[in-house]
Amino acid sequence: MTTLTAPLHLSRLRLNERHRHASRDLSSPYALHQTLRWAFPGAGHADTPLPDGERLLWRQDLTLDPQTGEPTPTLLVQSVTPPDWGALNARDPEYLTGWDVRTLDLTPALTPGRVLHFRLHANVTVRRQDEQGRSARHGLHTPAEQLGWLDRQGSRAGFDVLGADITRAGRTRTRKGRQLITLNTVTFEGALQVTDAAAIERAVREGLGHAKSLGCGLLSLAP
Repeated sequence: MTTLTAPLHLSRLRLNERHRHASRDLSSPYALHQTLRWAFPGAGHADTPLPDGERLLWRQDLTLDPQTGEPTPTLLVQSVTPPDWGALNARDPEYLTGWDVRTLDLTPALTPGRVLHFRLHANVTVRRQDEQGRSARHGLHTPAEQLGWLDRQGSRAGFDVLGADITRAGRTRTRKGRQLITLNTVTFEGALQVTDAAAIERAVREGLGHAKSLGCGLLSLAP
């Protein structure tokens, strides 16, 4: 498990939509996660784990290109290990059109009572039993259910949700080999208040909900 004293690195990547592999990865969360691993020591090779203590979290956003004003795909990637995006781009030239990396210092922001803006893209599910007693995950589809899920996450993760909007919701499908995986994803934005500094820091580091390797769970905070 990642220790709370380890620094975090937040990368913002700009993918080349005209690049064959980048275009494929933007439509496949599993393939994208596998590509991102190439920026970390040894982890790009088959059957090689991420570095010890690493919890790689990422989220696909759309931002406006400063030159054209058009929406362009951007990835936020959070890691404990300093990434080497140049190594990824050397392996697959022009996959990335640019990137920047900064170090996050969470301690000043995560004090009880502090109000922060947040963004979270999550796989919103609950585990239920069927008539035969078998347990399975089910997606939550109504806004009331989805916001209720967020409130429950906050109560365990050291924050109270003061207000939240659902900016995007739907199903995402991806393949892992022959297995078809369906994600019930929701993007939340709003305001929260810190109630437990250690718990919310753990949530930032480890993510919220399931399918974290598939682009879900990254909790972004700002003043």
